[in-house]
Amino acid sequence: MTKHNEDILNFLNDYMKVSKPGYAVLLKGSWGCGKTYFIKDWIKALKTKKNDNEQFFTLDPIYVSLYGMTSTGQIEEELKRAVSPILHSKAMKMAGKVFKVAISAALRYNIDLNNDGEADMKMECAIDPKALLGSDDPHVKGTRLLVFDDLERNNMNMKDVLGYINYYVEHIGCSVVIVGDDSKLKTDFQEIKEKTIGREFELESDIDAAVDSFVQNEYMLSKEYLAAHTDVIKACFKASKTNNLRLLKQSLGDYSLMIDRIPANIKSKDVFEKTKLRLLANFVAVYAEDKGQAGNMDDYGKILSEEMSSLMFLDLTGEDKPVKSEMTKKHEKYEQAGLTDKYYAMVPEYVDCVLLYLRKGKVNLDFIERELKKDDKKPWEILQNYMSLENDVLTNNIDLNAGYLEGGEFNSVDEMLSSAIIMLMIIHRELTKKYTGESVNNWCSKIMRERFYGACKSQNELYDMRQHVISCLGYYSYGTENIPVVSSFMQELGKVYNEILDTLKNDLTVMLESLNDSKVDKLYEIYGGVMPDHSTTYSSSAIFANVDPEKFVNGFVNLKNEGKKKVLSMIVGHYGDALNIQNPEDMVHYYIDDLKTLPTIVKLLGEKEDEYQLVDKMNINILKTNLEKSIKKIKEADDKKKHSQQ
Repeated sequence: MTKHNEDILNFLNDYMKVSKPGYAVLLKGSWGCGKTYFIKDWIKALKTKKNDNEQFFTLDPIYVSLYGMTSTGQIEEELKRAVSPILHSKAMKMAGKVFKVAISAALRYNIDLNNDGEADMKMECAIDPKALLGSDDPHVKGTRLLVFDDLERNNMNMKDVLGYINYYVEHIGCSVVIVGDDSKLKTDFQEIKEKTIGREFELESDIDAAVDSFVQNEYMLSKEYLAAHTDVIKACFKASKTNNLRLLKQSLGDYSLMIDRIPANIKSKDVFEKTKLRLLANFVAVYAEDKGQAGNMDDYGKILSEEMSSLMFLDLTGEDKPVKSEMTKKHEKYEQAGLTDKYYAMVPEYVDCVLLYLRKGKVNLDFIERELKKDDKKPWEILQNYMSLENDVLTNNIDLNAGYLEGGEFNSVDEMLSSAIIMLMIIHRELTKKYTGESVNNWCSKIMRERFYGACKSQNELYDMRQHVISCLGYYSYGTENIPVVSSFMQELGKVYNEILDTLKNDLTVMLESLNDSKVDKLYEIYGGVMPDHSTTYSSSAIFANVDPEKFVNGFVNLKNEGKKKVLSMIVGHYGDALNIQNPEDMVHYYIDDLKTLPTIVKLLGEKEDEYQLVDKMNINILKTNLEKSIKKIKEADDKKKHSQQ
């Protein structure tokens, strides 16, 4: 327990020594900080040891949650339920005097007088909490304490709630503790609380005590494992800088459930221990960041990689760095605490694994099995700790790693990049003279052309692959970007990307070349999106620049007229919206490249026109005519722009 919370506990204990204190105590704290755990633990300590003396009732502290309550009548019913167990006590036989104070609505109870588990009698008795708690009958003993939790979560007028509670404080003489997050309460609470509340205390999250309690919960799976790794749990939760202990408890519970679902043949492997611990660290971190901090984590990997690549580029150019995004800030908290390297906390692949379970309840066994294979150390993985290796081990694994790079023997681009970066660092450190940065560049360029970038079938696929490459580079090369051999390697990969990019077409171009009636609606969907590199939208670009005119025309004329009409609408709007403005020269640069293909498309449409009749012919003519007008407007706007620049 923190020193601050211990001081609060001491005050509460002193408060309970005062008969009829005349004021309530407010225990404050943000949601999930451990208020309910703290107060229930205190109540447990206050409970009087049960006495077999049948001459009196022993009152225990009464706890009531106000969550969702809509009337003071509901509070009253909860209090009745709390005091009703006295009817089942042995003192029932001797307590006729006590029931003389009962004045409220009758309730029916089955009474077990001899504790044999069978009802000895049925009784209707009216139990009035106010009368019972306020009674001076000597048969009523014990603690006259009321605890009202979740104050901010009730659905009543706050004046009514506090007025009801105050009756127990002022007129009944009870000790009362109110628990809630006052930051969630309306302004009127601050104005009316003084009449009832005499002291206020802000609770601190007691992470150490909470974790120790959570891992011993009787319902928690993997208790022994969690208890053995509380240091990891506490370190990750403290790094998150959130105080929501409820989320921490949930993360440990869900982690245990997921681990329980992993097949025994996987869990039995010795290498599973590393992955198991990394998953624990990420469950704690991801739950805190996704649910307890600003912004969910769904785009974490993408945003992190894009920003890291941007920051690396700015380092190379010397430009000022932009303000870091929330995702980068999230990552840096754990990196600075040494948790990213040690436990892979907030590593994108692990984050995705946790989010998949959090969002869909799915265990990513494919990812887990891939992680296990990583522990069958590849040469580049051994070289990660090159400063700790003996010379013969270092030299042997450098050669093995070079063999992988030269032969392209990788299961993924991630492996290749990891292998390349560690090789470049070893070259930079002059730990080998056998290999150079140039040789690494040549090997990796070949692999990217033949296996990874070269396997992409569209610009969109290529861009997605590039983003993944950037993400990997951001992770594997973090902190080494300014080393010449590393920056040269990154530039080389950029050249390969641009080479492949020029050989591919984007999704819209592919769609325009393969038009059919089933694809028309998909065409609209793609047109409404962004270019593969996210530089602009398709609607603000030259959509026909790389289109094969013959393929487009053949596809268009074979559409049903309903499909022709949809395509016409898109194309006419595409050029009309931009060029039918006062200064079309300001927009013409977006469309000028379409002049490479539009004249040919118009010519082919003219040749096709006479082959069709009626509506078919009309729609072909409309497209031809509008494209002719668009060509004219593009040329005129371009000429005007050129004249203005002279």
